[in-house]
Amino acid sequence: MHWVLWAVAFAAVHLPIVTLLADRILDVPAPRVIRSLWVAGAAALALVVGVARGRDPLLLEVLLWGAVGGLVATAALDVVRLFGHHVLRAFPVDMPQVFGMLALGLGPRLQEQTVAALVGHLAEVDPPTRRQMMHHRLVALARLPEPVRVAVVRGMRAGLAALPDDRRVEVVQTQMSVLADLPAEVRRPVMRAMDLAAADDTAPVYAQPRGLPRIPMDLARRLLAVALPRAMAAAGVSRARVLLAGYGWHVLNGVGFGVAYTLLFGAGAWWLALAWGLFIWAGMMVTMPVMMPTIAFPMPRFLAVPFVAHVVMAVPIGYYAQKITAAATAASLLGAWLR
Repeated sequence: MHWVLWAVAFAAVHLPIVTLLADRILDVPAPRVIRSLWVAGAAALALVVGVARGRDPLLLEVLLWGAVGGLVATAALDVVRLFGHHVLRAFPVDMPQVFGMLALGLGPRLQEQTVAALVGHLAEVDPPTRRQMMHHRLVALARLPEPVRVAVVRGMRAGLAALPDDRRVEVVQTQMSVLADLPAEVRRPVMRAMDLAAADDTAPVYAQPRGLPRIPMDLARRLLAVALPRAMAAAGVSRARVLLAGYGWHVLNGVGFGVAYTLLFGAGAWWLALAWGLFIWAGMMVTMPVMMPTIAFPMPRFLAVPFVAHVVMAVPIGYYAQKITAAATAASLLGAWLR
């Protein structure tokens, strides 16, 4: 096997998942990475496949069966994932839709509309609960970096603007009452953010508001159900376009996991395919709360459904990997050791 080609292929198939992690954890906008790296990565992978056809049939075999396994595995995972989302309410949102928003550069709009939807929720709760929630959030808001703080306040203003007049007055009165009771060192940065948001002369910020109180996942579901269509409408982007971009990205993630498995292990073994699925599941469990830092995930339910989904995902990866010949398995990175 040509190891330079192997390394290029291994790096290229990981670009989609690395892009997601960079966007949600490191605040690197996905569109920038897609424009700068995805096209180059696709071209490099196409070159690897072209060269492998003529000079390295073992590498080509590993790539093709890995891609088939990853594609079928994504469909199998989605059967469980969508059932878990729609029926068991195990996730805050249909994540590929969020991928689509990120791919189209609409992450900040979605964040703003989620804050606006939270203001709508505050208008509906009883006054003591509203005051308590506002107190915690305003104190946390004062600790955020100013650009992020202004972005949150901009979302709050959008939420207030969407309320009926009587509800708006109630929420504003509660807000001003809470602010009046806060220490000056907390009140001043919040008031400054309100002035800057009203002037609307600050550049959009991509970073998430890390440090705000987490909200229960069931409430997050309700807020995101409102925020997603509002953000699409505000951007003039159709839901079909978001779904196409998001599910395309989702499929690339799954294909990447399938190809990575066969590049590492060749045909592997059934126990190894199961371990691979559980490794991906564990990675999701660690990174999801970091990628969505304002949501409190209910761990028993949140752990169980993805666990089943990734066990199911491992079956097609393991099945199609078994079609790889012994020679190609021995030529993979760890295949010879496994034999």
